[in-house]
Amino acid sequence: MEPLLGMLGVCTLLVAAIVGVGSCLPHGGAEDAHRPPEQPFTIEQAHRVMQGHRPCRADACPRKQAAFRTLVASGRVVPDSRADGYSR
Repeated sequence: MEPLLGMLGVCTLLVAAIVGVGSCLPHGGAEDAHRPPEQPFTIEQAHRVMQGHRPCRADACPRKQAAFRTLVASGRVVPDSRADGYSR
C-alpha cells in the first residue's frame, strides 16, 4: 500500500507542476492574469506580483516583467549582469 501512496503523491506533484508552468507560458492558461498593467506598479504591488507569478519566466510573462522592472528601477532588486534583458 505504501508504494501506491508514494506513486500517487508523485503524480499529484507532477500534475500540479504542469498546471502551474502551463498557465505561465505564452498563449497558455489565463492570459489576462499575465497581461502588463495599465498603470505602472507601485513597489508593494510589484512585490505581490513577483510572489504570485513565481512559476512564470519574466521573459514569458509581461506582468512579471513589469513588476521586475519596477523593483529594479526602485533599487529593490539588483539584477545579475547575465539577466540584462529583463531590466530594459
